[in-house]
Amino acid sequence: MSTPNGMPPPGEWNGWPFDFSGFPHDDYGPAMNHGIWMLTGLAAGFLGLRLYCKRLRHRGLWWDDYLLIASWLCLVAQTSLITFNTTIGYGKHIWDFHPNDLPTFLLTSNTSGFFSILSAMWSKTSFALTVFRISDGKIKKLIWFIIISLNAAMGFNAAATYIQCTPVYKLWSPFMKEGSCWPKQVIIDMNIFTSIYSGVLDILLAFLPWKIILSLTLNKKEKIGVLLAMSMGIFAGVASFVKIPQLQAINKFDLIDGIWLSILATAECSISIMAASIPILRALFRHVAVRHPPPASFCNGDIESLEADGDWSKSDTASRGRGESEKGLEAL
Repeated sequence: MSTPNGMPPPGEWNGWPFDFSGFPHDDYGPAMNHGIWMLTGLAAGFLGLRLYCKRLRHRGLWWDDYLLIASWLCLVAQTSLITFNTTIGYGKHIWDFHPNDLPTFLLTSNTSGFFSILSAMWSKTSFALTVFRISDGKIKKLIWFIIISLNAAMGFNAAATYIQCTPVYKLWSPFMKEGSCWPKQVIIDMNIFTSIYSGVLDILLAFLPWKIILSLTLNKKEKIGVLLAMSMGIFAGVASFVKIPQLQAINKFDLIDGIWLSILATAECSISIMAASIPILRALFRHVAVRHPPPASFCNGDIESLEADGDWSKSDTASRGRGESEKGLEAL
């Protein structure tokens, strides 16, 4: 029996018509909040250092920078919505949710997922554009394919959040009998495919610069530093793979099962932002090294001249003997 608005009648436990007093009453909301905001803060720190390095070297912002800023803003929106959900019971078992709060929770949790996908998509695209700037020839064509296919797959996945139900408000109306939604397993399979595909592309983008960087006229220490910086995308790919088993929580009855999915989705976005920022941060260490130079010389003296001038195009020494990839690396 239900009330005229389709909600269960008041009952024996927190609005439910059953007695759940003998059930567990865990609350992981506070711990989850600490974790997701720590990850969001770490991403903010790396992004802030990236932008500081740009200013330090008198570099203007490019598309990869704007996309990374947009990605972090989406991450903040996602984290804020998860935090709001903890105020109405997220982190607890479903029987500790009041039935009247379920529509609000479903609306905000799906919106949080939407922002999570956007954040991951734009941070990965930002890193692809960074790799694009130091690439040439066929590699640039491959990166264009990666960018287009990645945005198509993840973009459709984000859109599916709202087009999976007809009418759309059935998505957040759990007791509504009218209308229809896609089977939950379809949504899970789509998310699994997107996670695998984006994870593979993260790792591919991490290794693409290797051949380019190894051919540059940099000393061994500098090459190792650049290779490590450009390979941080591997961790974003790993985070994407680790999240896959938790996607089954989409079809779980107890909402507490979605906690690890929320944490790992936040981690994936945060790690992607950090990985995309690290290649730019090498300029900060080089800036410090130039101010306190070690007793060693760089190839062709170009590193010192670049830091002194602030722009590779102003240095004749740097421009001689460099290809497009080297100029792109210095322009980051």
